Amino acid sequence: MRFRYEALDNTGRLRQGELIAPNETEALNVLREKGLFPISIAPRKKWLLLSLTKGKEKDLLFFTEQLRRLLRSGIPLDKSLEILQKTLAHDQNLSAFVLEVAESIKGGTTFSEALKDHPWIPSYYVALIKAGEEAGALEETLSSLSRYLQDKEKFKQDLLSALLYPTFLVIFGLLAIQTVLVYILPKFTKIFQDLGVNPPIITKILLKVGIFWKNWGPFFLILALGALIGGRFWIKTPTGRKRLEQWFLKVPFIGSVWLKAELARIFRGLNIMVQGGVSIERALSLAQEIPKSLLLRETLKQAAQGIREGQKLSQLLGSVPFFEGFILELISIGEETGDLARSFQDVSQICEEEVRLKTKRLLTILEPVTILGVGFILGLMIISILLAIFSIQI
Repeated sequence: MRFRYEALDNTGRLRQGELIAPNETEALNVLREKGLFPISIAPRKKWLLLSLTKGKEKDLLFFTEQLRRLLRSGIPLDKSLEILQKTLAHDQNLSAFVLEVAESIKGGTTFSEALKDHPWIPSYYVALIKAGEEAGALEETLSSLSRYLQDKEKFKQDLLSALLYPTFLVIFGLLAIQTVLVYILPKFTKIFQDLGVNPPIITKILLKVGIFWKNWGPFFLILALGALIGGRFWIKTPTGRKRLEQWFLKVPFIGSVWLKAELARIFRGLNIMVQGGVSIERALSLAQEIPKSLLLRETLKQAAQGIREGQKLSQLLGSVPFFEGFILELISIGEETGDLARSFQDVSQICEEEVRLKTKRLLTILEPVTILGVGFILGLMIISILLAIFSIQI
C-alpha cells in the first residue's frame, strides 16, 4: 500500500511525502528508520488512479493477459509483477497500480487481498483470483478471466456500434419533434383564430400538447432529473436494490438477458473453483462476491448453508424461481456423475450463448423499430399541418 505522511526530522523541519509498505505499522517503522518522527500517516487516496482507470476494462484485460503469460512461462508471481511493472513504464497509472500490488505481496499480503485494496478492480475479479489461489490454479483462473474480459470487450464494442445509428436517429428525431411542437404548430393558433377556422381534431390535440410542453416542459425535465437522482440513491440501499432486481426480472426479454449474464459469471467462477479442488461449500461462499445482484448473492449464501446441512445443490436451487429447468438438470447430472465442474461449465456456456443470441436479436430489430417510431410521430405531425392548411383553404 502507498501511504502519505507528515513527519519531523532531527532539525524540527516538517517533511511530507509518500512511501510504500504492506501496512501502517510497517510504514511507521520505515519512517523511524529514516530518523523521522511521524506526525500523521494515512493510506493514499487513489483518486487519480481511480478516475483514470475505472471503467477502462481494456487496462484490466491487458494486465490479466500479460500476467497470465508470465506465469505460464514459469515465473513466480512476485517476479512476474516486477517484470510487468517495468514494461508498463509508458502508462504511469497502470505501472503505479502494478507496483503497489507487488509491494503488498512482498509484505506478506495475498494477491487477491492486494487487488481488493484497489476500488477499480471488480469484486468478481477479486473473488475468482482468491478462488484460484485456494485451488492452486492461478494461471488457469487468469486465463478464464482473460477470455471473459475479451468476450465482454468485444460484446461492448459490438453493442456500441449497433446502438450508434439508433441513438443518432432518436436524438435528432426528438429535436425535430420538439421544434415542430413548440415552434411551428403554435404559430397556426393565431392564424386559425384570425380566420375563424375550426382546425381538425388531430391538429387541436397537437397544438395543446405543444403549448403545454412549451409552458411546462422545463419543469418536467427538472422533475425527471430529481427523480433520477433520488432513484439512484434509493437503489443503493439494500431494500431498494432488491425491489429493483425483482421488478427487473419481470421485464420481458431484458430481465432474462440480465439474469443469464449474471448466471454465466457465477457458474464460470464455480467451474474454476471446483475444478481446482475447492469444496462446493467453499466455492458457493466465494461465489457470493461474483454477482452484482443481491438476490443472487442471498441465493448462493443459502445454498452454501444448505450444503453444510447435507442437502443437494440441485434441490436447493430448485426452490428458487429464476433457475430454469436446464440448469437444475445439468447440476443434477453433475451430482450423479461426480463431475460438478463440467456441469458448471456447461451451464455457463449455455447462458453466455443465450445472452449473445438474444442481444443480437434485440439489436437487429432495434434499428427498424426506432426508424418506424420516429417516422410515425413526425409523419403524424406533418399530416396535422397539411390538414390544417387544407382547412384554411376551404
